[in-house]
Amino acid sequence: MIDRAVIGAWVGSSNLGDELIFSILVRLLKEKGLEVAVPSVNPIKTSENFDVDSFSHINFFEFKKQLNRSDALVFGGGGLLQDETGVWNLPYHLSRISSARKQGVPWVGIGLGASGLTGKRALKQVSNKFKDHLGVSVRDETSAQILESLEIPNVVRAADLGWLWNVSNTFEPVSSPGFLGVSLRNPQTARLLPAAIGPKASMQEREIMNIAESINAVAISTGLSVRFISFNKDEDAQLHQRIADKLGVDSEVLNPDLETLEQCFNGVEAIVTMRYHAGLIGALKGAAVVCLPFSKKLDSLVPSLGTAASKADTHNLVSVVKSVLSGRSELNEHVENLQTSSQRNMEIIELLDGIK
Repeated sequence: MIDRAVIGAWVGSSNLGDELIFSILVRLLKEKGLEVAVPSVNPIKTSENFDVDSFSHINFFEFKKQLNRSDALVFGGGGLLQDETGVWNLPYHLSRISSARKQGVPWVGIGLGASGLTGKRALKQVSNKFKDHLGVSVRDETSAQILESLEIPNVVRAADLGWLWNVSNTFEPVSSPGFLGVSLRNPQTARLLPAAIGPKASMQEREIMNIAESINAVAISTGLSVRFISFNKDEDAQLHQRIADKLGVDSEVLNPDLETLEQCFNGVEAIVTMRYHAGLIGALKGAAVVCLPFSKKLDSLVPSLGTAASKADTHNLVSVVKSVLSGRSELNEHVENLQTSSQRNMEIIELLDGIK
C-alpha cells in the first residue's frame, strides 16, 4: 500500500457539507495507513481539526511540492465538477489533476458529483483532464452517465461519501411532535470573478416572505416546531434569521460546527432544504426530506430515498411535507442501500494498493 496521498477538494471553508465529506475521506485513508496532505482555505484549522498536513489552497508551488512527496492524488469528494458557481470553479479544481499528470503521480476520483456541469465548455474541460486515472467513483446515476458520455473509463457507481458518516443513533423515536428542520441558502450567481471575490447574492424580500409563509403553514398544519440549521453559518445564519423573524410561530436558529451538527437533527421529523448534505444527514437521522429548488444535485437525492423524499416549492410545501412524513417507514431500507453503495468508494481507494 502507498504511504502518503494529497487530497484535492474544497476544504477549510465554513461549509459543513464539504467538511463532512473531507472528514470521512480522511478517516477512510487513515484506516488504510496513509498520511494525508491537503490544500485548505484555512490550513491551521484543517491541520488542528483533522490531524493532517495542510497548506494554503492558492499556494500552487507547495501543492506541486506535496505531490512530489506523495504517492497519489485523491480528487474529491463532493460536487467539484460543476460550473454553477462561476467559470473559475472547474479550472481551479482541475488544475490539481493537471499537476498530478504532469508530475507522473497516479490519481483517483472519489465520490464525485457531476450533475452541476451545465455547458459544453465545462464538459470539454472535464473530458480533457479526466485521463490517466486509475478509477473514478461517482455519487449518483446522473453523474455516471455524464462522465460515461464523455467516454471517461473506469467509472464506478457508488453514493455520496456522507452516507458513511458514523451517526450516534438513527431513527430515534420521538415521543411528541418533533421538529421541522429548515436548511436554506442564498442564491448562487454565476461569477466572472473567482467565488472568493466579489459580492455575494442575497435572497429577495418577496422570496423571503413566500418561504416564511409556507414554513409557517407547515408548522401549523403538522404541529412541528421550526428549527433552522445552518450548514454555512457565515452565509446561512443571517438568511435563516430573516425568515424566522417573519414567522407567526416560534422557531430556533442553530449555527453548528462539524462536531455539533448531528445533534441538531435529533428529533427532526422532516427537513426542508436547499442544501444536499442537510438532506443527507436528515435522512441518516430518520427525517423525511423535502428539497426546494436550488441545484441539480438535489434532483439525484430525492429518488434515492423513495417516498420519504420529494421536491417541492413554496406553493405546495404543506402537502408535500405531509406526504413524505407518511413515507418515513420506507426510509431505513433506502438509507441502508445508500450506505452499501457508498462502500463502493472503497473499491477506488483499494486501487491505490497496486501503485507500489
